[in-house]
Amino acid sequence: MYPNFYDANEVALSEVTDIVYEKIAESNIKIINIPASETDSDIANINKRVIVFNPNFDTTFSIPFRLAHEMSHVLYGSRSKTYTFSPLSKSTEEIEANLNGIQILSDIFFGDYYSATQRWEHRYRFIELFDLQPITHLVERCL
Repeated sequence: MYPNFYDANEVALSEVTDIVYEKIAESNIKIINIPASETDSDIANINKRVIVFNPNFDTTFSIPFRLAHEMSHVLYGSRSKTYTFSPLSKSTEEIEANLNGIQILSDIFFGDYYSATQRWEHRYRFIELFDLQPITHLVERCL
């Protein structure tokens, strides 16, 4: 779907981010942007189907991944829970949100143009673009 994503990082990130926002809206999830302290992480509330996004949060993870991760909590998490963005946690719920978030991004980024073999061959490009280096093992597990 997006074979020219490898040409320009800014375009790729922008287009993938737009599509993630569309998928969130299609899933009837509301995003509230609250510029807060750089130590205040993003939050997902399952009951309210809300993602509270802090654009000032100091993290190396990309915005599209952060959104896909929180979207995953709302779609697949335990009922009546609130999650704070903590992708390096060893909890089962955080690992699942990471895996689902990676899957959401890879389906958008690679689309139908790339076979499983091609996705694997371009995994480092994907990891670099979405700043997923700390969870490379999970990306490789997904692809």
